[in-house]
Amino acid sequence: MTNTKATKRALLLSVMAMLVCVAMLVGTTFAWFTDSASTAVNKIQAGTLGIQLLAEDGVTSLEGQTLSWKKADGAGNEPVLWEPGCTYELQPIVIKNNGTLALKYKIVITGIKGDAELNNAIVWTITNNGQTYAVDQEVSLAANASATLTIKGHMKEDAGNEYKGKYIDNIAITVYATQDTVESDSTGNQYDKDAEYPVVSAGELKNALTQGGVVAINSNITADATKTETADRITISAPTTLNLDAKFIVPGELEPTSNWAGLYINADTVINASENGGIQCPDKANGEAGTYVANITGGANVTVNGGTYYGGGTTFQVQRGTLTINGGHFEVTSFGEPYNYNFLLNCIDANYANGTAKIIVTGGTFVNFNPADNVEIETKANGDIWYTVVPE
Repeated sequence: MTNTKATKRALLLSVMAMLVCVAMLVGTTFAWFTDSASTAVNKIQAGTLGIQLLAEDGVTSLEGQTLSWKKADGAGNEPVLWEPGCTYELQPIVIKNNGTLALKYKIVITGIKGDAELNNAIVWTITNNGQTYAVDQEVSLAANASATLTIKGHMKEDAGNEYKGKYIDNIAITVYATQDTVESDSTGNQYDKDAEYPVVSAGELKNALTQGGVVAINSNITADATKTETADRITISAPTTLNLDAKFIVPGELEPTSNWAGLYINADTVINASENGGIQCPDKANGEAGTYVANITGGANVTVNGGTYYGGGTTFQVQRGTLTINGGHFEVTSFGEPYNYNFLLNCIDANYANGTAKIIVTGGTFVNFNPADNVEIETKANGDIWYTVVPE
């Protein structure tokens, strides 16, 4: 009996020792996995984009200021007289990138007082470190770098007598900047190759669309109802991608003037609009139809992808060119009898007949206007009929 008890006691101690070993082993294994799963995390810092417009001293801000002509000593009070072949130089300016990201910028001549049409006879150039380029050319600027620029205006040698006696003064410039393709993310440095030049006013929109490129409206912009002349038209003069995440609003009071459309499109254009984006041309105060949304000419190819468009009798009119609508919502104020809503989309008759004005509709919703045979028809509570183009 004594030997049996001793044996049992020995076995029990052995088992307990094994359990303790196992427990220690499990604890050690658990601790090892925990340690190996822990590692330092690199700090993630968002980049910043910032630009300043400074005087030659690199300190004095020129934002909101007009630029002066550089004149010979003692000639400060003499007028600037333009004649064919002459060149005048503006005071030097400094473009400073005070952000942490490389950017690309382009300069637009704005704020001209005097005879604005004289500007049509002047070629503007910029000189930077001995290199000369056009004012609307994109230029790269590294993070935390600056560039001293000299802007010159040269009157064309073939300028005619129609410019005689005209002047321009109080020159201002607008600098548009966006991120350049320099910094890389996990897929390379081309993720921002289509970075936009955002605009925040009708004046900025006018200047940007003259130069073309990728232009964005991110908050609602309203056109100036007093800008009634042909020279006031907001014209797309170079190939453009217009991204509308908000609305461009054109007052109805412009309808009877020489500035009777929201956009004048003279170059190939793609309009990409979100659900909240588009072009709205509300009625005049008395309820009569306002302006057209757009007038297309110059043989431009225009594509509309989404958005909401409201116009006075017509949204898009094609004088010469091709309009392709892939989607969007289109609505107009009726012209009244006998035309009603018949010109919601319109080609000029003679050019439609000879094939120089075309409209192609592959999608979209059209109120009280049937753009194609392959549509879904929905009658609304107010009696409006919505025609929605659907794939065949």
